[in-house]
Amino acid sequence: MRRRRGGKGLRSRRWMIGFLMISVLALAACGEKNAASGKESSTLRVGYGQLYGAPLADIARAEGFFEDENLEVEMISFTSGGLDALNSEKIDIALTFGTAGPLNYIAQGADFTFIGGHMEGGQPVVTKEENANKYKTLEDFKGKKIATVRLGTLDVIFKSALDDAGIDIQKDVDFVEVKSVADVLEAVQSGKVDVGLSNTGHLTKTEQIGLKPIFWSNDLSQNDLCCRVTVRGNISSDKAVAYKKFMKALIKAERVKLENPKKNLEASKPTFKQLPEERVNEIVNEKHLINSADPNKKEVVNTWGKMQDIGYIKDVDNIDLDDHFNLSMYEEAIDELIKENPNDDYYKKVLKRFNKQNVQS
Repeated sequence: MRRRRGGKGLRSRRWMIGFLMISVLALAACGEKNAASGKESSTLRVGYGQLYGAPLADIARAEGFFEDENLEVEMISFTSGGLDALNSEKIDIALTFGTAGPLNYIAQGADFTFIGGHMEGGQPVVTKEENANKYKTLEDFKGKKIATVRLGTLDVIFKSALDDAGIDIQKDVDFVEVKSVADVLEAVQSGKVDVGLSNTGHLTKTEQIGLKPIFWSNDLSQNDLCCRVTVRGNISSDKAVAYKKFMKALIKAERVKLENPKKNLEASKPTFKQLPEERVNEIVNEKHLINSADPNKKEVVNTWGKMQDIGYIKDVDNIDLDDHFNLSMYEEAIDELIKENPNDDYYKKVLKRFNKQNVQS
């Protein structure tokens, strides 16, 4: 009798093919499930200003919050040109480039969108120590020369405060525009101007050269906004998932800073490698500086109005600023944190703050 050969091998091959097909289908199903739940890996290029650093992002990195979200974040520092980089798609997020700056780009036609916040307050008005007692009210700035960096956070806030007080910023005061905060401090120290509009992280230098803060931006505006989390418009579904993860990590990082400023300092040291610890602490933990991940839409809209009032942006009647906000990722981030921590009241307070600062009443 002739023996049949290869029967066992054929059955083995059929079994292997079936197994592989089942494995492929299982992997595909797993991939679909991960995609639906937002667990797939995402990568973001995040630009930040060297002067400000990126405190919340640094904490999120150090505490593993990005890793928890399966999010890869490449931090890219800029001395200038960060918003240009965002506009030309070289980065995905502009993190610490103010509020007035992005609004100015929007006024010029840039398709920028605000999705969150990062910094508030911490901007001092400075003068020589021996002259500090001369400035008690905004009226005391009449007739003075004031050094400023145009479109800086304090530049807009201070001019708007003067305008609100009925002081003509074109006639009653003399603003001298310079290129940097270092130039502001030098102008005040040398006597070229009476007062300077300084910035976060310069307090030590200010005091070393005989200058003193006389007002803080927090005194001039109750919700003094600085850096907003800014992205390009037309957000794809993949980017929306990544941005939600990013904001979720920043919300968690904000809590860490509030509860443990020391962790904020340690997390920020790698960003400011050349600076001593005391200087880094001054930049990221100055008592007037507030790190909040909340978008604070109402105050951004208020700043847009202020910039029009003082003549910084014109002919923008055709721009609907509402088109330049997308708060859904932030809302989703809060919802996830509340679901993940149902017994934690902190995130419920974050939601309450969001509704107060962003939802029209």
